[in-house]
Amino acid sequence: MLFIRLVAACTLITLLPVLAIEREAAGVYRERRRGLARAHPDGAILLFGYGDREGQSPRSRFYQESNFYYLTGWDEPSAVLLLVPAKPPDHAYREVLFLPSLAPASQRWTGARTHSSTPDVETKTGFDEVSDETALFSTVREALGVQPRLYSLARKASSYGQPPEPDRRDRLRHLAPEHELLDVRSTLTRMRSIKSASEITLIQKAVDASVAAHRGAWGYVRPGRFEYEIMAPMLAMVISRGCLRAAYPPIIGSGPNATVLHYTRMSRRLETGELVLMDVGGEYAHYAADITRTVPVSGTFSSRQRKVYELVLGAQRATIAAVKPGMKLGGHGHDSLHRLAKEHFERYGGELIDRPVGNLFPHGMGHHVGLEVHDPADPGTPLEPGMVVTIEPGIYFPEEGLGVRIEDMVLVTADGGRVLSDALPRTIREIERAMRK
Repeated sequence: MLFIRLVAACTLITLLPVLAIEREAAGVYRERRRGLARAHPDGAILLFGYGDREGQSPRSRFYQESNFYYLTGWDEPSAVLLLVPAKPPDHAYREVLFLPSLAPASQRWTGARTHSSTPDVETKTGFDEVSDETALFSTVREALGVQPRLYSLARKASSYGQPPEPDRRDRLRHLAPEHELLDVRSTLTRMRSIKSASEITLIQKAVDASVAAHRGAWGYVRPGRFEYEIMAPMLAMVISRGCLRAAYPPIIGSGPNATVLHYTRMSRRLETGELVLMDVGGEYAHYAADITRTVPVSGTFSSRQRKVYELVLGAQRATIAAVKPGMKLGGHGHDSLHRLAKEHFERYGGELIDRPVGNLFPHGMGHHVGLEVHDPADPGTPLEPGMVVTIEPGIYFPEEGLGVRIEDMVLVTADGGRVLSDALPRTIREIERAMRK
């Protein structure tokens, strides 16, 4: 854990009043930008932040594109980032943040926004060079006179809970009609997969808020309540603890709905003797939490429910115990955590496993978490210290209206894994005791 202690010494988290949201220190973002430029010394790098309505629902507040935020910490719309790697001896490294022009008429609708002539703009943004958007074309053309290529982010398909990304190809062709355009996404994916100590601190705050929401919601679970009535206090609790939104569409599924993996309607009434699956996490300072628990509506598990629950819990325990550098979330080899969970189901399932395990456990073992609930990463990539992943085995019997999933967030350490959501009870005894209170 030496790397975490060293990073922590220089990445104290600061609260910036201009953003009214906790974020990492300006130097952390600056070092990421320099690292990206060092990884691509043969070209300029141009990234676009989201506009007001890009990449998000019309009903949501503005949220920055995650790669742009990772490099800048900037959370206002329509910004652009230009990095120009050094080219000795004549050209030093350069980074520029372009901001929209001042538009006084729009402030009545959107409020005041930062622009290049805002007092102390360099301190507020963390950039030594801040320019108006009108200078973008000339500055990019100047940079391309030094560097032969232009790197940016190619558009990707929408991910779970997120609208499609905007297509920047026409704008890039206008800025660099004769230059080779290359994608920088794989480098950023690799950088983002290893979390800094200050990122882990923010993720832990998202987890802690989400744990409190789950525990608090158990007191609302009872026959006759509707699924949305369980969601309401959970969202209130994560927001009251500093999360500005849920990290993904909440899943509250009772009875047969617990067997639908991404069920979000939440319109069903909870019935006596059923289980209710709650897959809910908050987002704190842009960092996501993703936690799932399955609890009995009547307060106690039936014999059948106990057997299924204990099987899933055993698979999760075995898998978490196997988390360490070099293991993989997916795949079929001896180093696959998914394979380990399937083998646990097969070995200990007994009469519960009456069909191929893949039919009962149809989803992956887990995924990376960070600035997105499904942070970009290949499930076949070996785990490394500093990665944060979910471990979420589940078994589902649609014909019985019975589904159990248990999901926790795990930080990969130098010699194993640390469960960040360990404060939320997992055992049958703990859950039943908590629900009696």
